Amino acid sequence: MYSHEIDIYFKEKKERSEKMIDYGIWRGVHSDDLGSWLKNFTSDEERFFAACILDWLVYRNDEHVVSMLYDLLTKHLHNQWRLDGNPLYNEEINPLIMARSKWNDPGFRYVTAVTKKDKDTKSGYHIARYLNQKLEVSTNWNIKSTEIDVAYQNGIKTFLFADDIIGTGEQMNNVLCEAGVGNYSDVFVYVAVCAAHEEGIRTIHKSFPFVRILYAELIPKDSSVFIQFPTAEMGFENAEALKSWYINFMRKNGVDEAKSLGRGDLGLVYAFESNVPNDSLPLLYYENDKLKRLMQKRG
Repeated sequence: MYSHEIDIYFKEKKERSEKMIDYGIWRGVHSDDLGSWLKNFTSDEERFFAACILDWLVYRNDEHVVSMLYDLLTKHLHNQWRLDGNPLYNEEINPLIMARSKWNDPGFRYVTAVTKKDKDTKSGYHIARYLNQKLEVSTNWNIKSTEIDVAYQNGIKTFLFADDIIGTGEQMNNVLCEAGVGNYSDVFVYVAVCAAHEEGIRTIHKSFPFVRILYAELIPKDSSVFIQFPTAEMGFENAEALKSWYINFMRKNGVDEAKSLGRGDLGLVYAFESNVPNDSLPLLYYENDKLKRLMQKRG
């Protein structure tokens, strides 16, 4: 690819990103931050890579997240209950309506998807607040993972864990393990997330094959930017060569390899208004005296 072609592509993606910010689609990302972030990239290869990142970025603002959670509770979970023969299934009343009642026990509990060691900045807490404040789910039916056994002893057999994303699956695996869901043979366990990576789903099902994983968006296992990138056009032999180039770029800007690729080396460029997942490329949020961030990471 010629230098002038890269200039055109870079300008197109910059202008498109500015419109996404102006229209509120990328709410939470600021034009000044976009301009500063783009100045991180000077060579043709760097500018083309940055333009590709902007082109492939999947960004979900708070309204998107609320809409996803609504669909998960009113459609996906409701239908899964039907498929499972869950005794809570009622054709006329979906789980969200049931969970909004402050007085009538819905017969299930939604569990804050965090471990005892997690900080209060974890996404599981944030999603619980969405459910309570945006979707008006009653806090009466929200429990900690350590309270599952008490709920079970009181006759509850259906548990819902909600989070924003399943990347590697490591975080949710830890939550389910600490919750002890494998100790019961007669429970229904559901995990509902806005987005789920195929690798993470496989990881969770390897440990907990009985857990139903529901998602609004599926992230294919070949969605890594290093796989999607047109390596030949920029003179890279393959995806590994591109990854080495990227690691060197980050190292040049004061970021060591361990912090360059994100959890699980999934190569994602997926972000929420409230946070950037650990599974996404740190290039989106990392900041030091050499590198400017595009968006804020919580915690």
